[in-house]
Amino acid sequence: MKLTAGVSPSDLRKLVSRLRDVERKQMPYATMLALNATGEAVLEENKTLMRKVFDRPTRWTLNAFFLRRATKRKPEATVERKDAPRGRHYLEVEERGGTRPKTGIERLILGNVAYEDHIEAVVPARGARLNAHGNLPAGQIQRALSNIGAQQDRAQNSTDGSRKRSARAARYFVPKPGQLSPGVWKRQGKRLTKFLSFTDRLPRYSARFDMEGHGRIVAAREMPGRMRAAIRKAFSTAR
Repeated sequence: MKLTAGVSPSDLRKLVSRLRDVERKQMPYATMLALNATGEAVLEENKTLMRKVFDRPTRWTLNAFFLRRATKRKPEATVERKDAPRGRHYLEVEERGGTRPKTGIERLILGNVAYEDHIEAVVPARGARLNAHGNLPAGQIQRALSNIGAQQDRAQNSTDGSRKRSARAARYFVPKPGQLSPGVWKRQGKRLTKFLSFTDRLPRYSARFDMEGHGRIVAAREMPGRMRAAIRKAFSTAR
């Protein structure tokens, strides 16, 4: 039995040609949509992972990665880490493990404060009050650096006159070796508390944030569904 739908061979050829034309025009658009949607999913999963492995991460840490978006001409989307203000990014250490690079505070103290013993690292002391993210408040750091003469801009360092004018304010100082334990101390009235500790070795970290490996898993999981949705959207807009 021969079935016919009343479609001529020339009509079929036109239909196939039309479908191929739509595919040629719309598939790059669909691919771009799928890649960018998958990249956005990786970014969000990255934030979720950081909230799990880090203690109260800051907004800057959570937004340390960005999506370099795909285009129709360049079907490639990449999730990349933003550059650190100086030198290596601290997340490299969290991802791979090992010793961290010198912090800005360490570079200032090592470069501007005379101290007889060897200093390799500067870390918060037990007596330091930390902010909601577990970090030293920026205002306290700046006052401490000014009091001990560690500011890069010498005009920001405390002078005898400024100390007299703010006699009631907390004073930060570095004791001579043997007087108190190595570090930066805070004196407020008669009370002494330790603000920063000096150590002779850099802290070592174990690998805990496999950003690339985790991102590949997320991308492999998300891409098929994102591609199907992108194809539906792209072909629904075809004319």
